Amino acid sequence: MKTFFNYLSLTIGSIIVAAGLELILAPNGLVDGGVTAIAIMVNSQLGWPIWIVYLGLNVPTLLFSGRFMGRKFVIRTLYANVVTTAALWWLAPMMAITSSEVLIVLYGGLMLGLGIGLVVKAGGAVDGTEMIAIWANRRFHIPISTFLLAVNAVILTGAAFVFTLEQAMFSIAVFYIVSKMIDFVLDGLNQGKSVMIISEKPHLIGEKLLEELDVSITYLYGQGGYTGDERLIIYCITNRFMYPKLKEVVLTIDPTAVLEASYVTETTGVKKQTLFQNQEGK
Repeated sequence: MKTFFNYLSLTIGSIIVAAGLELILAPNGLVDGGVTAIAIMVNSQLGWPIWIVYLGLNVPTLLFSGRFMGRKFVIRTLYANVVTTAALWWLAPMMAITSSEVLIVLYGGLMLGLGIGLVVKAGGAVDGTEMIAIWANRRFHIPISTFLLAVNAVILTGAAFVFTLEQAMFSIAVFYIVSKMIDFVLDGLNQGKSVMIISEKPHLIGEKLLEELDVSITYLYGQGGYTGDERLIIYCITNRFMYPKLKEVVLTIDPTAVLEASYVTETTGVKKQTLFQNQEGK
């Protein structure tokens, strides 16, 4: 079932990407970056179908960099590319669904970000530049983010010459929305927060958190860097909606308490077991 849902996600994500390209961005002369942007620009200048350019660039890239990716990634990426290509071919004759600049940037970015996010979350990819970035990282130790930023900077600069400066500026906005939407799909809305609490009243705070918020906690042993005194540090994971209440409870009991909170994108485990059980200072 897990494999089935992964391939369902690959299929849906690929179709959404194709729809965003053929029905929103390409007809209006906007791009998002990577191979898809090159395909749109070649289509604009030479009239070649987007799906031909897309497949023609992605397949050699996948074959070249596939040995660094693993068999499962290569298979799923190839499947996503085939579905995207088929959807691009099918949607090519259709008219653009909007010509509003605001709607193009907003929904074009949202659709591509959602589609790419679903594909990546299922273990594949739809853009060849990501594959080359992984190869460059393995071969020359170039950070993936740096490589992608440099490549897309060149591509988006090229968009200003192929189309207009204004369209290139809109394309940068699309690229930003796409990246944020991918993060949203991969990380989710309900990001957790890991919280460390340093207080002179750890047991009292711990009892209140368990009683009022039903938060599972762990007591960690720490030592003051200046005084050398041993103390208990409370560690727990909550969500961003519960955190303000947790902070209120802690500071009500001990106004001098120190709280350190950080976002976490994934947690696994059973509540009140293993790491997150209440150890009662043991």
